[in-house]
Amino acid sequence: MITNIVSSEKLKFSSQKRVFFLFVVGACLRFLSKVPLPCIDYSLLPLANRPSLLALGVLPLVQASLLVQVFNSVKPKTDDDDFDKYQKIQKQIKIGSIIIAILVSLTQVKSLTPVMFSYSLLSKIILATSLISGGLILIWISEWLSETFSLSGSVVVLTFTSVIDDVIRLVSEASNLDLIPKLCFGLYVLAVAGFTTFISKSTVEFPILSSKQSYSEQSKPSLLPFAINPGAVMALISAESLLRLLQVGINQLTFLAINPYFSSIFVGLLRFILIITFSYYCSKLQVDSDKVAKELLTMNMTIVNKSPGQETQNYLEDQLKRTYLSAGFMLALLVLLSEILDVYYPTIGLKANLSSLLLLFGTMIDLENRLFDLGLKK
Repeated sequence: MITNIVSSEKLKFSSQKRVFFLFVVGACLRFLSKVPLPCIDYSLLPLANRPSLLALGVLPLVQASLLVQVFNSVKPKTDDDDFDKYQKIQKQIKIGSIIIAILVSLTQVKSLTPVMFSYSLLSKIILATSLISGGLILIWISEWLSETFSLSGSVVVLTFTSVIDDVIRLVSEASNLDLIPKLCFGLYVLAVAGFTTFISKSTVEFPILSSKQSYSEQSKPSLLPFAINPGAVMALISAESLLRLLQVGINQLTFLAINPYFSSIFVGLLRFILIITFSYYCSKLQVDSDKVAKELLTMNMTIVNKSPGQETQNYLEDQLKRTYLSAGFMLALLVLLSEILDVYYPTIGLKANLSSLLLLFGTMIDLENRLFDLGLKK
């Protein structure tokens, strides 16, 4: 009894330390997110659109992770062990993140040129270097958070650097609405919270049995759980960031520019498809079905529902693919609801702030599951 109490106190203390250090990191990120960029005349920019040292965010890391996952899913499989495969993927993601950060910083410098104090080459190099440095700092912090706290570092970084500001601005704008729009806004936020909770808490489970249990009719199978869509938020962010780049090219197409109605339908349909597609790949990035299948084989376990001649890995991939695509479809419908509400209440910017709300609720649930539970379980 005494041992259990002491062990519980240690867990509680450990949990408190982890939460404390997490919020220290969050405070540092909040400070860095307010550090201005050099060579920029901020008096020429509105308060709501003033880039900071961390202007690149963690999108280079998110996009690199997605591209690496797609690349590794289509290339021929090798005989590398899990650790070597993991090391190679992490190296590819780091290299990809740096390349994307450089490319994005160059486009940022080009867009910020009109508000620079000086248009000299040196000023542009200093500005680009600052943007790249801020992006690399966020990538390092994101990876450190993932390893130290067993959280999604990208989500935590986004929450502290931009989501909090977006949510405060969203609530401030909604407070100026009339009663009916306020009620619609409240119901919308509840719907987003419910969807986030469903995505975070729900799982798809596969019953598994050992070879010995298979011969015993009284043995109950164990359950192998998987999150139904672990990459939901990253899918939305990736889709929106790619869509912003594509819209630059779309606006150059004459037949789309002439008809804004057709253009909005085309962009909406493209967004719908991208969200479902990225939902699958961002989720697959976090679940290695090949590794799970090997572990089951090592433990001499088999999935009850699969066909006798079907390989475990193929069965898992097929089932998880359906699950992730279905969850992505639900996410796309939520985005569609945001677009419809945006037509009636454009000043709030529900669609633009949907990812921020999902990140906020998702981070809160993740903190509850991974950190606070450590100190509450007896």
